[in-house]
Amino acid sequence: MPAGAASLAVDDHLAETRRQRIGIVVLFLAGLFWSLNGVLIKLVYDEGRGPGGVTIAFYRSLFAGLFLIPLAWRGFRTLRRPQRAQSQAQPLLSLRPAAWSCVLYFTLMTVCFVVANTRTEALNAIILQYTSTFWVFGLSPWILKERAAGRDIWILVLAIIGVGMIFGGGASGDLFGLMNALGAGLFFALLTLMIRRMKDANSAAVTTLNNLGSALLILPFAALVDGLGLSARSLLLLVLLGVIQFGLPYYLYTLGLARVQAYRASLITMVEPVLVPVWTFLVIGEVPPTWNLAGAGVIFLALLIFLISAGRAPPALARIAESPVRANEPKEHR
Repeated sequence: MPAGAASLAVDDHLAETRRQRIGIVVLFLAGLFWSLNGVLIKLVYDEGRGPGGVTIAFYRSLFAGLFLIPLAWRGFRTLRRPQRAQSQAQPLLSLRPAAWSCVLYFTLMTVCFVVANTRTEALNAIILQYTSTFWVFGLSPWILKERAAGRDIWILVLAIIGVGMIFGGGASGDLFGLMNALGAGLFFALLTLMIRRMKDANSAAVTTLNNLGSALLILPFAALVDGLGLSARSLLLLVLLGVIQFGLPYYLYTLGLARVQAYRASLITMVEPVLVPVWTFLVIGEVPPTWNLAGAGVIFLALLIFLISAGRAPPALARIAESPVRANEPKEHR
């Protein structure tokens, strides 16, 4: 390889490596903010004295979408089909099919997860939602043409063991709640794949559309099933829930998915189930079983291994970096 071409290849690889590392940090922060969901939803629900699950889902999406509008205003055109991006007519009808799919999956995931949190323990809900990781690993090769590296598969196996330990050590709650949590996992996986497919779109616009579209779809059900009335306490908690726990981390998640493969993003955000029992213990005194703590430790170990391996330069980069030197060596030394 000529020295100039090799140098450009090295620069490209370094830029991509930096891009992926930024994506990993952003995804880790998304998981950190998400981990507040269990304790905040429990506080809003207040043992049945607060709003119901569907109403919580509506207001959470509404406040998250309103919070993100200023960031997304100039990016909505990126959600349209390329041939209609400059058109001003019928903006909703010109949206990409993947954008509509995102709104649908986002809505179904949101409702299933919030309902699960009101019917079973927060840790059960989040662990079952993270069956999404297995769906993403399985579907990515077909939907995104992204295949997991061998080392990532072994890290996934280790994370699965941790999930099994947590769920086996504390699985309880009614069947309806557990089934909703499993449904949330499937829809979260489909949402992840669709967001990754739209990686060239504006991240704030994608997140805002998902939240406001979800709020619009949930509104009639919230009004009929639970009602929309709120106490001052519930309103304050729901604003906090929508902005800090939902809008901001989903924006970060969409940013991260533009830089990191979907299956890797699913692994990184598994920091969420590790932290959920920490927050629930600190805020509401819910003490997790020993097996849950042990399983969280195994997941944390898997994440640590992944982060260390992701931080290393790929072998291909090292080989390319040597190419300019070899290209300038005298033939007799080759």
